[in-house]
Order: sequence, then C-alpha cells, then structure tokens
Amino acid sequence: MNRSPSESFKIYYPTSKAELKRWTKEYGMNAYYAGKHWSRRKQDAEFWHLLTRSALNKQEVRRRPFEKAVEISFLWNDRLDIDNHAVMGKMIVDALKGRLINDDNRRWLKGVCHYFHDEDYILVQIREVQNG
Repeated sequence: MNRSPSESFKIYYPTSKAELKRWTKEYGMNAYYAGKHWSRRKQDAEFWHLLTRSALNKQEVRRRPFEKAVEISFLWNDRLDIDNHAVMGKMIVDALKGRLINDDNRRWLKGVCHYFHDEDYILVQIREVQNG
C-alpha cells in the first residue's frame, strides 16, 4: 500500500479550566459574529500565527512545503461546537503558508475537516493528496 506523505503536530490548550473557557469565548466563531473590532482580529491572527509556528518549531515538523496539494484535518477538544472552530482553523492554516503548504488557494489546499477527539491539544494533520 502506497501512503501519501503526511505531517501532524499539536497545539496545546491552556491548562486551567478558567483559561480554556476564556480561550473558547475569545476565539470561537461567535466572537467574530458579535462584531469583534478589526484591530482585535489582527491581534488574534498574530497570536495564532505565533502559537502555530512555535508548535511547529518545538516539534520535529518538516521545514518545507508539500510538493502536491494537501488536505488538512483538525481534531479539537474544547467546549465549542464543531463549526465554531472555523476562525481558529483559518488562522492556523494561514500560519502554515510557506512552511508546510505553498498557499491556501484551491490549487494547494483541497479540503479542511474538523473533528473532535479526547486529548488536551489541537491535533493538526496535513496529508498530501496524490491526485491534487
């Protein structure tokens, strides 16, 4: 069986329940629908880009983009509904550009999926698509 190249890494959640509750309220989709100011959205993006790149640097993750198109899966374990993770997923994907993916346009990113799991971290899985 010929497997597609893949990579995964973890982004750890805050350790206290109070901090995790604040985190989900701050970065879930509902915060953005509530009309979060553009300057706060910019700060959020900078935070998630730094958080993602820090996780990549701490773990043994490749340092060059995949040569073919990819699919990205996120596995979450927080108090948010699954569709509430879209903004966080978008900011993580943006942080991957130039490092694990060439770009997030339809040529290089064929799909994004969100799932739940029971671990204390966000698991990000990137899998090269053979017919991409």
